[in-house]
Amino acid sequence: MQIALEPSSQRSAQAGTRLILCGSALHVMRGLLAGPAPLRGRADYEIVIQPFGFRDAAAFWGVADDPDLAFRIHALVGGTPAYRSMCGILPNEVADFAEWVVRGLFNPDRAIYREGAVLLHEEPSLTDLGLYYSVLSAIAQGAYRRSEIAGVLGRTDNALAHPLALLEQTQLIERVDDAFRQRRPVYRIVEPILRLHQLLIAPNEADLVGGGGARVWEDNIDTVNSKIYGPHFEELSRQWCLWHAEPETLGGRPSTVQSATIACSQHRQGHELDVVVSRRRPTQSNVVLAIGEAKSTTSAVGDRELRRLEHLRELVPSDQYESPPRLILFSRFGFTEELRQSAADRDDVELVDMKRLYAGR
Repeated sequence: MQIALEPSSQRSAQAGTRLILCGSALHVMRGLLAGPAPLRGRADYEIVIQPFGFRDAAAFWGVADDPDLAFRIHALVGGTPAYRSMCGILPNEVADFAEWVVRGLFNPDRAIYREGAVLLHEEPSLTDLGLYYSVLSAIAQGAYRRSEIAGVLGRTDNALAHPLALLEQTQLIERVDDAFRQRRPVYRIVEPILRLHQLLIAPNEADLVGGGGARVWEDNIDTVNSKIYGPHFEELSRQWCLWHAEPETLGGRPSTVQSATIACSQHRQGHELDVVVSRRRPTQSNVVLAIGEAKSTTSAVGDRELRRLEHLRELVPSDQYESPPRLILFSRFGFTEELRQSAADRDDVELVDMKRLYAGR
């Protein structure tokens, strides 16, 4: 093939033949064209088909008019288009969601049931699958830093450098820097179906094969809320700021949206910030445009959360903003009337509910 597709080959020019190579393992496909690979320099196009963003996924699945249902589906299976046909008949409303999970995602007869395992098995560079499963499981459980993952696995930090690098290379996880502290990255699972497999399917496989899907879902609803819905809502909030929010909403056009841990001498601990919206400056530190909190709890967000966010704004170093950062509160289940009135009287506070997340700017 290398000889036949030589750019200067007369045979190739006369025949007009095209070779199309397709594959789902991204790092394998990219390796075909990299470095000393035989097909290096012979490709006209390299097309990477990415999963849909959460808004496009909602439209593709036909649930864009129900943001809560769209969010629940996306939190479990993500935006890969092929998964729609693998999941069976879709639920019409949130009331049917649990039944859909049981007959679709928890059904051993469906391909989607094993998709989380297939994603690892199709990557030839991941040889010690037991180790990689353990790393992914630790991240899914909430161990986001390398030291935390090492503690869960009983290994040293250095021993995880290679496994984490390979998982990042295969795009099963992503490495994201802290907004305020360089070289303090966190690791997150990229594909939601992989998180679902690690948290619910793999640990409960015996029950699921035995037809106990409804019991598994009911028994693990706290895990779903804290380990799946919570982190996923935070991620969609960051994506909304980066992809959908108007510059006027954020106080400028963002370059990055990250999470952060910010030190607090008053409380003698670090506070977690779900959203830090920044604009890059050449040769200087980033300018912080806005900070935000994403709440996936079942109660409406009130003035207490706004006061906490105001306190966190006071902790942002003054050399990292040009004007006080705007405050953004995201909530899956809305806001109290008191908070809405407080926000209406201020130009530095934005409230983003599910309707605005999926349709607003």
